[in-house]
Parts: sequence; structure tokens; C-alpha cells
Amino acid sequence: MEADDRFLQRYLDSCKATAAGYIERATRFNVTDLVVRDARPVVRQFTVTIRHELEVCSESTDHHGVHHPGQGDFGTADWKWYQEQAAVQGRAELTRPETMDSLVQSVRNQAYAAISARTRLRTHPRRLFHTYTCNGCNGRGRVCCERCSGAGQVRCGGCSGSGRVSCSSCGGSGTVVQHRTVTDYNGHSRSETQHRSCGSCSGGRVTCFHCGGSGQNRCGNCGGSGEVTCTGCSGHGYLTKVTSTVTYTNPGFSGRYPEGTPDYVHAALCKVGFASLASHGEIALEHVNVFREKSAVEFVYQCTMPFCELSIDVRGVTSHWVMFGADPQIFDAGGVLEALLESDFKALADVSAGRARWSPWFYRSAGKAIAPFMESEVNQMVIDATSEGLAPNAVVERVSRSVSEAYVQQTLENLKTTISVALNWSRFRSFIALIILSIPFSFAAIAYIERDKRIDLLSADTQRLIYPPGNSGIVWEMGLMTIPFTVLGWFLAKWLSTRWLKKAGGERTVLWAQRQGLLMGKWTALMVIVTAVGTTGAFFKRWPMWIDNDGKGYGVIPLYKPRIPVEAQEAAMEMEKMRREGRKFESVVDIEKKRRERARLKPAKKPPVENAEKP
Repeated sequence: MEADDRFLQRYLDSCKATAAGYIERATRFNVTDLVVRDARPVVRQFTVTIRHELEVCSESTDHHGVHHPGQGDFGTADWKWYQEQAAVQGRAELTRPETMDSLVQSVRNQAYAAISARTRLRTHPRRLFHTYTCNGCNGRGRVCCERCSGAGQVRCGGCSGSGRVSCSSCGGSGTVVQHRTVTDYNGHSRSETQHRSCGSCSGGRVTCFHCGGSGQNRCGNCGGSGEVTCTGCSGHGYLTKVTSTVTYTNPGFSGRYPEGTPDYVHAALCKVGFASLASHGEIALEHVNVFREKSAVEFVYQCTMPFCELSIDVRGVTSHWVMFGADPQIFDAGGVLEALLESDFKALADVSAGRARWSPWFYRSAGKAIAPFMESEVNQMVIDATSEGLAPNAVVERVSRSVSEAYVQQTLENLKTTISVALNWSRFRSFIALIILSIPFSFAAIAYIERDKRIDLLSADTQRLIYPPGNSGIVWEMGLMTIPFTVLGWFLAKWLSTRWLKKAGGERTVLWAQRQGLLMGKWTALMVIVTAVGTTGAFFKRWPMWIDNDGKGYGVIPLYKPRIPVEAQEAAMEMEKMRREGRKFESVVDIEKKRRERARLKPAKKPPVENAEKP
């Protein structure tokens, strides 16, 4: 009795250490003031029965051709007799005493639950062979070709079965056009067009060279024979069915408990699985019951396993725990973590429903709420279980009932809302930045592409607009220039948002958000590109862009070196001449203005008067 008391005391100490370690791991708190208000360690005994029922199956396979039975096998061509023999062999195998004895001996000599799933015990040494005629070809090995329906000929595709095609010389018209040059008696040449009958065809049609005029070609599927090899028997004409009789065992587990055993005992054993009870307690084979008339055998095991019910107080929060097993396993943590994590839960709920979510910099407050929330192991387990597709009730069992189902549902909803709002703001900021940054890029690209078309604007005295504000319609070619920049920027924006989420909640949070469809996907990329193209095109409709005479956008950004007109070259030469002669220096613009003024004042030349034709 004293030994039992010492064992229970050691087990109670192990349960306390397990509870403290679990709380410290599952939360971000260093729990040092854990107080056990009540503890009831007890060793419970119960019975586990493993029932093995024999199952005999006739496994058949079909082989092409005739296969002869080997030594000890049985072969027949009578299908009815073949079925009777298979049934007789199966019944004999099911009641075979040696099969039951070998099963009992095998289980006795192995550890507990060594056979825990459907297992093959024996294959009957005699196989059954049945050779029969193939129904597809009736033993011929060949069947009618479906492509030509057995005729061996198919309609010619070149002439559609008519045997004649259009003449290539006259195009099917039956006449050819000839052009020749003739000279009349005055020596003048003229061109004449003559229509003559085509000498290569009759009425614009010629014999089809594919089929020689027959309208039929040899079938390429059967080679003209009208038959192809039967796929059912591979051309053998016969099939052989080979049947093997196999015996399986199907183990089933059940537990029987003394009267007054709490319900959580069975629930805890089902959670860990009856097949793995040997790692949680002491199990010994008590007796074996063989039911030969039912082809079943029962193995009864006596199990001894410690359980402990505890009432634990942590920081003023009282919870009721249930642990079991030689190495204490937590079955029910009494929802203690839900109370300890209330501050993190409330912070996440407040940030997801607060005013901060209307701010473009929402990601800052969101990161401060997500980071401490994801430091708790239980929250990490909830995220991982949800990423695996588990329902909330299954997630609660995964975390040993340390939180409630309502906590799981509300946590996932708040986390999804917080991440969704933060990523939406990230998309919006990236979208605005991409449009703004793509505008000068598009200006420069389109100005360079259309420099030859708009040289008249570039050579003007004053700064002109490439696209005046009053032009009609959206300049889509300008908007399309934003696509390359937008695509690269979208990948950068996705990387930045994923990096923020990974920094705030870790890799598992990124995986969960990806499973929930919160990260930027292909549809977001398409929406960003289309919107950027349309919006930028609309901006180009009203935003002026000017380039000076030196080919600089807004007079600052060098785009290209413009061509120098001939007049400008002459003005430059005249200015250089004035500089060498020491005359007063004038700019190219002044010289060009004087040259235009002289051209304007100079009288126009009168056109020459043609001599009147003499009568």
C-alpha cells in the first residue's frame, strides 16, 4: 500500500510538471505561481478485447491467351464448375483449424496489438484456372475495323469521295486568260486579253491524284484488311482467369470498464487509439477465446493505467485538468489557455474592429497585435490544424481542449479580418505607387518611340504638348506602356506584403493566409494591371507633357537628341560666320526669325506665261 502511495505521489508531481510546461510552452508567459488546489491521482484497471475475424476472399485476374495450371493447381473449361470449386475452396479455408491455430500462436508470441490492421494470413497453395473464349472477337483474335466498318477503304479526304478536284491551272473555271501584245499597221502596240478553254481539265475538274479517281483510299487503321487485333485478348482469342484463395484477419478493439468509471476514460483511450495503449500503461494477456464455428478468436488483455484529475490555479484562473498515462498526457486542459490568452485575443479583436483599420498604415498596429498572438504555441497549433483543413471541433481536440470551439472560431475570424485589411491597404498603396511611378516611365518610352512622328512639335520655337489636354479619347497606347512596369512592381509589392506577414506571424501564418486566399493571386495581378492601364491612359488624356528643343522632358529629363532641320543648320553656319568676322553676335533663334521675315517679305515669283498655240 505504501508503494502505491509513493507511486501516486510521483505521478502527481509528474502531472504538475507537465501542466506547468504545457502552459509555459503554449503561452508566452513564464508561469511560476501555478497552484494545485485539488488532485486525485488513481490507477484504473480495465479490459481490452481484440477480436480477430477471418475473412476469405477469391482474388481473380484475367490473363491473355491460354495458361495451363501448374502442379497442384486445378483447371477446367466449365464455368459453373469453376465457380463451385472456388466456393468450396473458400469454405474449406474459412473453417481450416490450422489457420486459427497459427493466428493464435502468432499473436501470443508478439507484443500487444502487433496486428492492428487488416492483414493477410495465408494464400491457398492451389490456384484455379479457367480458360474461356474472348467475347469481343469470339475466339478469332481479330475484330472489325471501326474506322472503315470492315470495308478496308475509306472516303478520300482530298476529293470528299467524288474522285475529281478543281483544276489548279484554271482555278476550276475551265478557261484560262492569256495576255499578249500586238502591233497594228501604224506600228502602235497594244495589249489584248484572250479567254481560252483550259487544256489541262474538263470543265474545271481533274482526276484526284490521291485516290486516282476512285474516291476511296486504303484504310490506314487496318491496312485495307478490314480487321484489327482484338484488344480484349491481344489477338489470342482466349482468356484465362486465375483465382487465388486468400485469408485475411480483421482486428477490432473494444474496452470494458468497471462500474463507476468516468466517461473521460474511454474518450481518452479513443483519442490515443487502443492499438497504442502499451506505451501508456501496463498490458498483459489474460486469456484467449476461440470461436471456430464463427471463424473468430478473441484476445482479452488486462490493462492498468494511471489517471489524474487536477484543479489548478494559474494567476487567479482556476481550471480542471485530466491527465493519463505513465508519461502524463493531457486529455482535457479545462480551457485554461483561453483565459490566459485573453489579453492577446482581445488585442487582436480590438485591432480588427477598431478605427485603425481605416488608416493606410494599418499594418503597423496589425503587426503589433499578430506578433504576440502567434508567440503562443496553442495559437500556432490552431493555425496549423486549420491549414490542414480540420474543423473547429477537431482543432479543439488537437489542442487537448485547452481552448473552446468558440475561441477557435472567433480567433480565426479576427485573424482573417486583420490580415485581409492590412493586405488590402498594401494593395492600395502599391497600386497608387505603381501608377505614379509608371507615368514618367511611360512618357519617356512613348516619346522615344514616336520621336519621328512628332518632329514638327519638337522643332518649334516654344514648348509644345505631345498630347494636348483637350484631345479626345483615352490614349490607350500610352496606358499600355505601363504594363511592364506594373507587372514588375506587382511582384515587388507581393514580396513586401508576404515579408511583412512572415515577420509579424511567421511562416505558418503565411501558409495559412495563402490557404485562405488572402495573399495576392493571379486575379489580383490582373485587376491591378487592367486598372493601371485604364487609369494611366485616362491621366494621359489630361496631363500635359512637353519636350524642349534639346529633347528633354519638362526641360529636365533627357529623352533623345533631336534632329537639326536644314534651316537650323544654315542659321548655325551663319552665326559661326558672324563670330569669325567679328560682327555682332546673334542667337540661332534671332537669325531664324530674320530669315523667316525675309522669306515672308520677299515677293513671290510669277509663274511663266505659256506661249499661245498658233492657229
